[in-house]
Amino acid sequence: MKKDIIKFLALGGQAENGKSNYCIEINGKIFIVDSGFRFPDSDKLGVDVIIPSFDYLVEHKDQVAAIIITHGHDDVMAALPYLLTDLPHVPVYAPNLTADLIEQMIDRYERHSKVNLHLDLHRVKRTASINIEGVPVEFFPVTHSIPGSVGVAFWTDHGYIVYASEFIIDFGAPEGFRCDLQKMMEIGKKGVLMLMVESNYAKREGYTSPKHKLTHLIEPTFEEATGRLIISSYAQNVFRTKEIVELTKKYHRRIVFYGRDKYDQTNSILRLEKKMRKPIIEIESRYLGKKENIGNPVKDRNYVILLSGSPRNIYSDIDDILDGGDDLLKVGKGDTFVVASPVLPGTEKIATRVSNNLYRTDANIVLLKNKNLWSMHASNEDIKVVIQIFKPKYYIPIKGEYQTFVKNAAIAREMNIPEDNIIIADNGEIITFENGEMLKERETIQVDDVMIDGIGVGDVGAKVIDDRIQLSNDGVVVVGITIDKKTKKIIAQTDCQSRGFVYLKDASYVIRHVIEICEEVVGQLEKKPDMDILEIRNQMKDKSMRYIVKETGKRPVFISVVVEV
Repeated sequence: MKKDIIKFLALGGQAENGKSNYCIEINGKIFIVDSGFRFPDSDKLGVDVIIPSFDYLVEHKDQVAAIIITHGHDDVMAALPYLLTDLPHVPVYAPNLTADLIEQMIDRYERHSKVNLHLDLHRVKRTASINIEGVPVEFFPVTHSIPGSVGVAFWTDHGYIVYASEFIIDFGAPEGFRCDLQKMMEIGKKGVLMLMVESNYAKREGYTSPKHKLTHLIEPTFEEATGRLIISSYAQNVFRTKEIVELTKKYHRRIVFYGRDKYDQTNSILRLEKKMRKPIIEIESRYLGKKENIGNPVKDRNYVILLSGSPRNIYSDIDDILDGGDDLLKVGKGDTFVVASPVLPGTEKIATRVSNNLYRTDANIVLLKNKNLWSMHASNEDIKVVIQIFKPKYYIPIKGEYQTFVKNAAIAREMNIPEDNIIIADNGEIITFENGEMLKERETIQVDDVMIDGIGVGDVGAKVIDDRIQLSNDGVVVVGITIDKKTKKIIAQTDCQSRGFVYLKDASYVIRHVIEICEEVVGQLEKKPDMDILEIRNQMKDKSMRYIVKETGKRPVFISVVVEV
């Protein structure tokens, strides 16, 4: 009797925050679950985002059966345009709202990059049971900060492979955010071979709910504020947007959705829901303020201005507003500014600067710390509930730093999953199951980060980053020398320019000596006119840098130019 051969491979998401990209292979058919990006570390200067390398999938493109996107957050879906560039004919499956957001994202990417992608998009219900290339696939609703979130389960001869996505247990969640425990229990009763559970909050005790809720933290502010309320919140946290809307209604204020980017997801969802039978956020027109009234003290003093944006941009937007760069919105006396956008990895520096600058204003500042405002990720007890429901034979912590994987594994041991059946895997490790048992040997493939800089994909390498770091630390020195093409003599004054290197008034002698060094090197051409210009330029750089390092201790980027006329 045929028994399924199953493989698990993470191309992203392991021991990092974001960039989720997981592959489930069943009898040679590869199912890709999620495809997101993460924000770069502070040393990746100029890099916008980082996505997984899809080289493995390109090599096995004939085996790829489907791409499944579990919810509409950037860390799980924003690398999809790049993936579809490499795998143009693979069908994409997603719940309805997520599918709408995917269409918008693809449309934006096509216009920005001036390309045409083939999107074969299949919309599925959150409780759907479908068949993809002979493999039964079950979807089940989970509670997360954006509505329409799902987990997914693949049936095999030895039980389900379950990907729980990102979730919390919150029995009071509003419609559209609710999980379906009944569907999850049905899957669990049929047997689960392997369960994948997120790890971000595994170190946190108890349940995430109700600590994820904003209402009790800012309702006193609504009660006390006599002027405008300005609230910063991440656009992708729709649960939090819904809370702010409900408080606006309760205190008879008017709300303005002030997403400065037209692609801001709050704006997108509000626009999309106009064609939905039941809106995600219900708000009557009497509770809506007008953007053009912002700045008019008579008309906007009762406004709630929801400043929404992406984790990458929201603090930059606030910074710009505080710097006077917004024509409408100015922060001043009588305003109450609530920062309800927790600091995420990679945004610490600008978030600190913005917080300090906010306190320089005359506004009342309410700064919500990360420890008080939890994101909607599974804590210790949430994880236990899911393990209890699915009762898996094997367990893989996913989505998080390595230390959170270790904690997640400890939770699994508490729930009586054998030590040998708990798998901590890195990106690039292939875990194989045959006859319902995990093989001890693990194949490993090379998985590199791909850095996105503007519309450039992967053309920012380590050398470019090193140059940018060098520029930021020690500046740049450019020396230009003009010579006669025939005689090789220097025929113009040597030009030496520097930026971010040394204060010329105090160190002009350094520049003068660099010029002397370079002129001496170029002077060799008069006696040896056949010397390669590239060799001359390299000598200019090498000799000048030895002097600069010795004299100043700095290592600027050095650019040597020799022009023949």
